[in-house]
Amino acid sequence: MNTSKSHRFTRFIKGKVIVISLLACFALFLAWVVSKVTFGQMMVAVENIVEPNNKLRLVNELSRQAARLDQLQRARLVKNTKKDFLNESKKTALIIDTLEELYQRDSIQMARLQRLQKLLGQRDKLFLSYLNVRNKLINDKLFTLQVQELNNMLDQNAAQDTSVTHTEKTTITTIYPEEEKDSRGFFSKLFGKKKEPKEAYKVVNEELNIERDTIAEAIRDSLTQVMSNAVMQLEKNRLRQRALFVNRENIWINANDKLINQIQTIVKQVEGEVIAQAETNNESARSIVSGSVKKIGFIMIAFVLLIVILLYFILTDLSKSARYRKALEEARDEAEYHSKAKQRFLSNMSHEIRTPLQSIIGYAELIKDADKPQKHDIEAIYQSSGHLMQIVNEVLDYNRIISGKFSFSNETFNITALLNEVMAIIRPQAENKRLELISNFNTTDKRFVTGDPFRLKQVLYNLLGNAIKFTSEGKVTLSVASIQQSGQWNYTFRVTDTGKGIAEEDINRIFNEFEQATGQPARENRAGTGLGLAICKELVEQQGGNIHVTSKVGKGSDFTFILPFNAAKEPANIDAKKDTVSNTENLTVWVVDDDSFILNLCALLFEKHHITYRSFQSPIDMLNAKWDDRVKVIFADIRMPGMDGKQLCVALRKKVPANVKIYALTAQALPQENDAILSAGFNGVLIKPFREKELLKVLNINEQTTATTTMPDLANIKRMAYGDEAQLASIIEKFAEDSFADIDILKTELFANDTLTDRISLLLHRMAGRTAQIGAAELAAKLKAAEYAVDETGFEDKKTDILALLTQLQELAKGLLKATHANELA
Repeated sequence: MNTSKSHRFTRFIKGKVIVISLLACFALFLAWVVSKVTFGQMMVAVENIVEPNNKLRLVNELSRQAARLDQLQRARLVKNTKKDFLNESKKTALIIDTLEELYQRDSIQMARLQRLQKLLGQRDKLFLSYLNVRNKLINDKLFTLQVQELNNMLDQNAAQDTSVTHTEKTTITTIYPEEEKDSRGFFSKLFGKKKEPKEAYKVVNEELNIERDTIAEAIRDSLTQVMSNAVMQLEKNRLRQRALFVNRENIWINANDKLINQIQTIVKQVEGEVIAQAETNNESARSIVSGSVKKIGFIMIAFVLLIVILLYFILTDLSKSARYRKALEEARDEAEYHSKAKQRFLSNMSHEIRTPLQSIIGYAELIKDADKPQKHDIEAIYQSSGHLMQIVNEVLDYNRIISGKFSFSNETFNITALLNEVMAIIRPQAENKRLELISNFNTTDKRFVTGDPFRLKQVLYNLLGNAIKFTSEGKVTLSVASIQQSGQWNYTFRVTDTGKGIAEEDINRIFNEFEQATGQPARENRAGTGLGLAICKELVEQQGGNIHVTSKVGKGSDFTFILPFNAAKEPANIDAKKDTVSNTENLTVWVVDDDSFILNLCALLFEKHHITYRSFQSPIDMLNAKWDDRVKVIFADIRMPGMDGKQLCVALRKKVPANVKIYALTAQALPQENDAILSAGFNGVLIKPFREKELLKVLNINEQTTATTTMPDLANIKRMAYGDEAQLASIIEKFAEDSFADIDILKTELFANDTLTDRISLLLHRMAGRTAQIGAAELAAKLKAAEYAVDETGFEDKKTDILALLTQLQELAKGLLKATHANELA
């Protein structure tokens, strides 16, 4: 897995290098695109700046046309022709039309141009009217006719009087100066002072020839009168034409001035627009260049940032790769270490399994060949079987923990009573090694909490057992302290000893699976699977606690673990037994197994406890058998030929009543296997190998009412008697005598009305010590636990349990007496 991670990170580094290259190409391409677009926009802006402004050109042309029209007007006065003037006027109108097309979206300029067009038309009309008036003044036909009429009248008078000759000749010559060419510029023409027209020089040459004759004097008066009238009429006409000419000239001049002013206004506005447009174009060009520079700058900054980020990730990957390489090396070393540890575990397990098996097989052969088996031979087989079972259970427990199938209960219990029970059960082990077992907690405190009492006892048994096992002299102490925080009790448990201690190099590995300490103190007590402390660690941590150890070689060890428990109220009848029965007459059991030894064992146990049963070696036989309504429990093996136990359970569920319980007898102890069994419809699992009390627990039978007492370990008593059988028999007889006496007294006290609790407690204490001294450690622990329970809550609700213990003690005493008389204690 780590190798695959390393390859993946290698691919990531290559991928990031490729990404950097692609980003570099993309950044260059993007910069090229931005530059190309920018230069295109700049070219357009430059063209807009350089390109001539049509509006300004047309306005300048209009200004020149206006000046040209003025010149043509003056030329018209000399040449007396209007064709050129009209052509130029049309050109001017065409320029105005073109400007109107350019200023279609500008309503103000359109209004000005329309007024300009109108003024131009009015100016042309006024100028033409002015020319007509002028022509009339120059070419006055009426005046000529009147002069001709006068001549005719004079001629008539001359004809009537031939003797009188009257001749009058008058010649008038008018000379105009030549028109000077206007060489001023456009703006000089617009804003300069208009030149005054030069007056014409008139030279009059008169020739007068007068001949008088006295004969004509007679008609002079009438002729004079007529001429006077004609001259007066001519003067009136001349004055009227003059006034009309002056008026038309003024109107024409005013219109011309307005036209020129309008043109100047338009020119100024167009110039302003051109300047503004030029500034806009310049600003646009600057904006384009500045924006392009910014874009390219942003592109380069983004590219640099991305490169920096990717380089950071690449360097991070390289450092991770180095760490993973180091982790791989450490994992390889760890794997090699664990491989060696497992090898040591297998070697140790081989020793641990083969040793009790050797005892079982060896003593079994002796019993098989003996006519009368010795009790201690059977006890050796039993003890070796128990030790072997403990080893197997440790392995299975650890498998459940690491597979996540380990479950914890949440029960209300008296933690002080639990601690007293643990100390009572573990005390015989300490006493066997002459060790002092000290409890450093309040043994009378009644405190109820919720949690898993079984797992707590499992951890304490393991730690205290290890402390006793690795301590050859001195003491073992269990200290308990608690702190309450917001409805929760945090308990600190400390197990200290004065043993050999643990070497510093072994402290970090003793909680590892399959590991044991390797120092000299540990090698002296090498027994075990190496899983005990690993199981303790998992049990504590999965309940939200923690565990640690401090130790010094030659000074002892200190194991400390902390567990949280929720505070609880004292429940009612906490010590009452649940669903236990002592009458087995109405209980019928069916059992099916293809192994005849298992069937025979079950038969012996059922007969021992007077349980009605029926055995089957085939599941088909059980299915075909006639159903018995008295059957309450069915035991079925899982692996059987023809039909397995799960298929049998499914078939039985269709046949038997719902209140019948079906239990699996199986050696499949893995969590996933148990889950599959329970999902098939079984009510529970009884794992092989099973003890008698486990079978009775499934049947809800109180073991204390039916169990027989095993013979105690008399090794300590024999050492005290120095091998003297007579002395040994005397001690046993004294034990039986005292025990019978105390049993009678205790039975009497239990049902007396004025019995004190202290009296019951004292009797139980005395019997527990005596029983432990004789070597019956298990029964002594039960008596001690009963003593503590009586001290805490009294004895009224414990009479049944105490009587059961007294029965066991009585059976023990009888058995010892019987063995003594039969000389079976050696």
